Order: sequence, then C-alpha cells, then structure tokens
Amino acid sequence: MIIKIKKMHIENFKKFNVADIEFGNVTKVLGQNAIGKTSIVDAFMWCLFDKNSHGDTKFQIRPLDFNGKQIDHVEIKVIVTLEVDGRVITLQKLQKQNWVKKRGTLTETLQGNVNFFEVDGIPKKEKDYKEFISGIVGEELFKLITNPMEFVNRKWQEQRKELMKLAPGIGNEDIIATNPNVLQELALALSLHSPEDLQTKAKKALSEYKKQQTEIPARIDEVRKSMTDIDVAELELQRNVLKEQIAEVEKSEEDMTVQYEKYQKETDDLMDMKFKLSDMERKANEENNAAKRKYEEQIADFDADISSFKRKIEIYQQNIIDAKGTISAYEKKRGALLNDWQEENAKTYVDTLQFDESSLTCPMCGQSYPNDKIEQIKADFEEKKIDIKAKWEKDHNDTLERIVADGNRYKTLIEQMQGRLKDAKAKLATEQDNLQSVEVEKKKIEDVLASLPDKIDISDAEEYKKIASQIEEKEKVLKTANSGAEMRQQLRVKKNGLKEELLIVEKQIASADNSAKEERIEELQQEMRNIADKVSEQEKMLYLLEEFTKAKMTVVSKIVNEKFGIVNWKLFDKQVNGAIVECCECTIDGIGINKDLNNGHRIVAGLDIINTLSKLYDVTAPIFIDNAEAVNDFNIPKMDAQMILLSVSDDKELKVESED
Repeated sequence: MIIKIKKMHIENFKKFNVADIEFGNVTKVLGQNAIGKTSIVDAFMWCLFDKNSHGDTKFQIRPLDFNGKQIDHVEIKVIVTLEVDGRVITLQKLQKQNWVKKRGTLTETLQGNVNFFEVDGIPKKEKDYKEFISGIVGEELFKLITNPMEFVNRKWQEQRKELMKLAPGIGNEDIIATNPNVLQELALALSLHSPEDLQTKAKKALSEYKKQQTEIPARIDEVRKSMTDIDVAELELQRNVLKEQIAEVEKSEEDMTVQYEKYQKETDDLMDMKFKLSDMERKANEENNAAKRKYEEQIADFDADISSFKRKIEIYQQNIIDAKGTISAYEKKRGALLNDWQEENAKTYVDTLQFDESSLTCPMCGQSYPNDKIEQIKADFEEKKIDIKAKWEKDHNDTLERIVADGNRYKTLIEQMQGRLKDAKAKLATEQDNLQSVEVEKKKIEDVLASLPDKIDISDAEEYKKIASQIEEKEKVLKTANSGAEMRQQLRVKKNGLKEELLIVEKQIASADNSAKEERIEELQQEMRNIADKVSEQEKMLYLLEEFTKAKMTVVSKIVNEKFGIVNWKLFDKQVNGAIVECCECTIDGIGINKDLNNGHRIVAGLDIINTLSKLYDVTAPIFIDNAEAVNDFNIPKMDAQMILLSVSDDKELKVESED
C-alpha cells in the first residue's frame, strides 16, 4: 500500500490562521524556530488520530492572542487530502466550542469542545471515522513508518519483538539442525515446552536437588549415632565356618585360573586387535572431518566478510551518485546566479521624474507663488531626484553583492561536495579490492574442501591388512580352545549358594538390632546417588539450553541484519557469568545509536529502519523528518516513500518547497 499527502488546509490551528499546503514527493518546510513547522505535523496527526506529533492527546491546538490568552469563538478545521494506492481521499476534522447559557443567567460558559468528522465530504460519526482510518493503516504502524525517531525511542523489548517479525518461521528444529550432534537431545523437550520454560524448570529443579544434597548427610549421621552394638557370638561362629567353605571353593577356582587365563588372554588379544582396527578407522575419518570443519568455518567467515564488503560498496556507490547529483544541482544554481548578475550589472539608472510647472501656481486663487517659495519648490524637486537616484544605486549594488555572496556560497558547497565525492570513490575502491581479495581466498579454500573425500578408506593400508589377518588366525585358534567354563560354572554355583547362606547369617547378625537403621542408611545413600544423577541431568540440560540459545542468536541475528542496509542490531548479550541474555541495541559501524551518534546519523538510521519496516508490512507513508538540516542529501538512504523535510532556516515566514 502506498499512502501520500496531496495537500492540507488548516484554519485556526495553533499559530495558523489560514494555510493551504501542497505536497510533492519531496517537500521542504523551512523557517526559523517556533514559527509553525512542527505544527504542520501536529495538524496532520490531530486530523487522523487526535494526537500531536509526539503522541500526546492533550495539547494546545487553539490559537493564542498577543497576551498568550486562548482565542475563543473560532472553529478549528484541518482538511487532509490523501492518495491511497491511487485513490484520492479527503479527510476533514472540525472542532467547535460548546457554549451554554445556564438557566437564570445572562452569560455563556464553555462546556468543552465538540468534534465533527467527514470523509470525502460525507459526515461521519467519530467511531466510524476512526474505523475508516484504521482500515487504511493502524496508528502504531503509521507512527513507525512516518517518524525516523519513533522506533529507536521505544523500549528495547518492543523493538526486539518487532524485529523478530523479520525472521518468521524459524522453528526449534531449524536451530537444532545447526549443531545436531549437541542439540538433538533437546528435540523432544522443545516440542513440548519453550526454551525459556525449560530453563526456568531446570534452574528450579537444580536448586531443589542441591538443597537436598546438603540435607541428606546430616540425616545419615543422625541414624548412625542412634545405632547400638549387640553380642552375636554364635552367629559369628557360623559365619566363620561358611567363610572357610567359601575359601575352599575359591581355591578350587584358582586351580582353573591358569587354563582360563590363557583362554581369556587369547580372547582379550582378539578384542584388542578389533578395537585397534576400529580406532584406526575412527582416527582416519576424524582427521578428515576435522579438516573439513576447519575449511567450512573459514568459508563461513569469508561469506560474512563478503556480505559486509558488498553492503559497504552499495553505500559508497549510492554516496557517489548522490554527491554527483548534488554537485550538478549546485552548478546549475551558480549558472543561474551568473545570469542574474549579468542582467543586474547591465542595468543603468533612467531619470523619469518630470517637474510639474503647475505646482508653482496656487490652486485656490490661480496666482503664482512668491519667488522664494518657487525657489523652495524647485529645490525640493531636485533633492527628491537625488534621493531617488541614490536609492536606486544602493538597491542595485546590494543586489549585485547578494548575487556574488550566493555564488561564492555555492562554490564553497561544490568544493566540499567534490571532496566528499573523492573520499567516497577512494573508499569504494578500497572495499572493491577487499571484496576481490576475499573472494579469491574463499575460492582457494573451496577447492581444497572439494578435494577432501567423504570417508577415508584404509582397508588397503599395510598395517590394517596385517591386523585383519591376525584377527582371522586368532579366531580359528579360539574355536578349538577349552576355557574350562563348565567346571568353573559348577564351582560358581556352589560358591554362590554358600554366599547366600553367609548373607542370611550376616543379615541375622545385622538385624539383631540395627537392621532397620542399616537399611535406612543404605536408602539415604542411594537417594544421594540418585540426587547426584539428577543434578548432573539438570546441569546438562542448562548447558544444552545455553548452546541452543547461542545457536539461535547466530541464526536470528544474521537473518535480521540482512534486512537492513546501514544499521546493525545486537540481539543477544553475554553476561559476566557467561549466560546469554536477550537484548536489542541499534548500531552503525559498531556505535550505539543512542550513545555517541549525532542527530544526523540517528535520522539516517531511522530512515533505514523505516525502509525495512515498510517492506515488512508492504506499506509506505509520508515520512516527516524534523531537524532535517542535520542531514545531507548524499547520506539520506534511497526512500520509496514521500518525504517531508522540516528544516531550520533564516526565513522569518514559513517557506514550503515541493518537488515531484
């Protein structure tokens, strides 16, 4: 949608008595401070949204007299003619005072104001009028795309929410895909909850588990202090007998150890050789993959540099075009001044004043005046001729001096602009050289990366073939070997039976008094182990979420910043403790827009933001640039919208210049 202002009619609004203003694609409003430049914007916003240019609903719109007193009994009217996608629309807002004479009194009192509305000459109720305007464009969006300072003056949270609309459709799966080896574990959790909710949940759980870790040791110590010693001599004797029987079985097992160890050694050697083959394959591919990752990272860095150089080249190319156009305009103005000077310089004074002989005769009696009065009349005439000629010569010389001063001023402006043109060309050449250099280096790395195989095959390596042959021989030997497994199994069954009996006896000894307490201690110790595992799980979850946030930071920041030509956005920040937090800071060449940038750069940044927002919402509207004298024609971004430039000048009366 394309919205333009065609013209405005203003009556009795602030400092305006009656004013008609025509707008072109570029309209310059010039004048000294406090003579009504901002009032034009206030009248426009009041007509559409009942607010001034700062968004205030309560402000002084009624004109004041010389004593600063409000002028009553006059109607305030603003008529705005818009063009919306080629359709011409006329909006009118009229305010009248409501004077009421109360019963029993002779004087009227003011009971507030009443507003009347029209669309294309058709009266409308206020609700219908507002709905009609919101059907064209919403108030909040209109402020964002018409005021360069509106967006950057909002809270950073609001700015960030708006910028996130520039990166739609980025799902958690897209972020996980940037580093699947690490982030894949989050897939299920993120399908159920947001990263913020998961982080809050993990931090809460971790805090609770660590609190429990500090409480359980004290509880174990309390149980142990309550335990008592019991005399269980008979049970201990039975336990000793069982231990001797178990020792005899273990001795028999030892006799089988030599045969088993020999068999086991062969088995272990076989496993070691298989592990060695697997490790050789892993290392070969690990080195290859590491090399590929290294080159891919270098290519990504080159791509970032190339994107940066291209953006700068576009800016300097546009600066050169703008500078040339400005120089051409100034030279045309100098040529016109030269013609004016030649025309003025060629002028000569012509005496056209003739003496009236009838002035020497009295109109009442028709007789001639006395000689002394006649001489005085003639002397006055001659003095008048001298005064007229002197005034002409002074005006003539003043005009020539003014033309020369204007010519010298444009000469200075041309020289300044030529210096900027030269500087822009030098910077353009530097950035083009940088771009060419980086593209050459990137091509070299791409060629090296393309030469690397997807997987390393080492099956033909001599060491690999040697180990594979040894494995084959070892497997043949083990097929015919005896490990003594059957005998060892019988001994193991007998020993386990004795151990079970021993365990029963030991439990009886323990249960004499302290069994419940021992069991409770074991439960508490197991609880500690379980809590330690849970602490580890929550710490791992927080680590994965932090890695997810870092990956999201990279993806979102790249997508958002590619939408802008001049400004860059810092959307994430790293705290002292290493945590990644959301933020929103607008910068130009690394300098924060609300820190060290002058007003001109802030306006240019705001125009760049408007360009992006207009593309996002597919709406362009008139842009009002207050203090436009702070920016130059060459550094204003190319805008598709209508521009209204409000500039401070020496003009004592408001001056409007428009061009299509």
